Amino acid sequence: MQLILDTDEAWSIMSLVVSQVLDQAELSEEGAAAVRHWRSDRVEGTGEMADLTVSMNESLGTTMDERTQKLIRRKGWYVSTEEIKQR
Repeated sequence: MQLILDTDEAWSIMSLVVSQVLDQAELSEEGAAAVRHWRSDRVEGTGEMADLTVSMNESLGTTMDERTQKLIRRKGWYVSTEEIKQR
């Protein structure tokens, strides 16, 4: 399975997470201002948002690779990645 976010999807997720942090976390005014400033640097179409999208995709891919069991062909038969890890 492969999951790749485009910039708009990554922006939507980032906006949702930041909104939840601002609404739910007990932040000082200074902390909330820093989060808002960080968010404003990552508006749609900026290089910072493109970089965040790449980072999010890399993190998702790494997490999915770690949790996904795969079969690898070895000399005419298949072995799972779990079996390889146990050796």
